[in-house]
Amino acid sequence: MKLIPMRFSGFEWHHNPREISFECDKKVNEFIVPKNTAEVQDSGRKNMIVRGVGELYGEDCLDQFASLLALFKKGGTGVLSIENFEPIFAVFESVKLIGAPRENILTYSFVFREVMEEKERRKTALYTAQNGENLWDISYKFGVVIDELVRLNPQIKRPDVVPDGEVIRLA
Repeated sequence: MKLIPMRFSGFEWHHNPREISFECDKKVNEFIVPKNTAEVQDSGRKNMIVRGVGELYGEDCLDQFASLLALFKKGGTGVLSIENFEPIFAVFESVKLIGAPRENILTYSFVFREVMEEKERRKTALYTAQNGENLWDISYKFGVVIDELVRLNPQIKRPDVVPDGEVIRLA
């Protein structure tokens, strides 16, 4: 089985991180009322935080880290796609080199913070893939069920590989 690489804003990891955690919290307020009772108010969920730790392998591991650092410095929001999870809009919050580099191996950690905003809604039925997007990214971006995108685009044999410039039918 081939694992689908983690992706963010056109960047694709050579090797998926070995650890990933998803922190999902809600804003909950407790109000003390007379007679020693309390009321609890659910004010909605907070932005999810995605943390991970992994290794960059190979003679080009320093170049891989430099690319990851450049992506971090670029800033802005993008679609974060992780295998078996629904993609999210996120901001690359931090990246860290951990410990002393070993020959052809760098250990790093990262943090992404979800940006809870509406998915793009366009009235057009077509979209041109860009920046190494895959069908899962496009599915999330436009709120179209992945099975529907696969059905509408039989020319795409693998949903995880969409050539830049490929015209995707959305409806």
